[in-house]
Amino acid sequence: MVVFERYIPWMIYAKDRDLREFYFTVPNKPGQLKKALEVFAKYNINILNISAHAMPEWDRAPIFTFVDFTDTDASVEEVKRELEQTTQGEVYVKTSPVRGFMMDEFAFPLYAFPGVRSIVMLELDFQEMIKGLYEKLGKNAAVFLYYLAYSGGKFIGEYLSEKLGLKGRELLIEILKTYQAGGWGRVELLTYDPDELKITLRLHDSIECRIFEGSKECTSHFIRGHLSGLLSGLLGVNVRFMESKCIAKGDPYCEFYLEKV
Repeated sequence: MVVFERYIPWMIYAKDRDLREFYFTVPNKPGQLKKALEVFAKYNINILNISAHAMPEWDRAPIFTFVDFTDTDASVEEVKRELEQTTQGEVYVKTSPVRGFMMDEFAFPLYAFPGVRSIVMLELDFQEMIKGLYEKLGKNAAVFLYYLAYSGGKFIGEYLSEKLGLKGRELLIEILKTYQAGGWGRVELLTYDPDELKITLRLHDSIECRIFEGSKECTSHFIRGHLSGLLSGLLGVNVRFMESKCIAKGDPYCEFYLEKV
């Protein structure tokens, strides 16, 4: 499977560059975003990051973008004015107090899709939280992480089952894509026999197990708990995944098999 790195546009670092954040909306019709972006091109303003989204029924589509004013002679007010004329809407601009670094100030709250609020967390932040739990709780941290995630996995299974209208293997394959989309790791379904409770998953590049590289044992408890809750919700049976392979102890991927509790 081919995958590509994706940068989430919530902060940007470009040393010694003159950065701005713009927020505006465009009519939700083909070609309208292109017209707006041509304003930046006209003034030699490079677009460093952009986030645009719309549902088919929306009249206008919101646009968030970080741009680089370093190589333009145009003023912010000049560009803002022309964008407002082009989009027939209000344009908002932020200037960073720190040259070359900018945080998104316009986007809040964040949604994975309409009505479903989400958060963004740095990998290093997550790692320190996990390591801190083990430092404070010892091996009890594994149990805490498992059950912390279990209920979330059960909820997402039930929620997406209702939303997607799918069943069985087809439903599970679609739900497993959320782990990749959310940055947790890429999950493969290896075997699927729900009647015999024989389901095997392979997880590539686990954000959790990367923390413990060099370990002598399997270390997935948070993601394993989430997956266990997911399958318990989908199957209507209390089950759990056990980890048989783990990148923390040198395996090329993490692997999980299902068992009834």
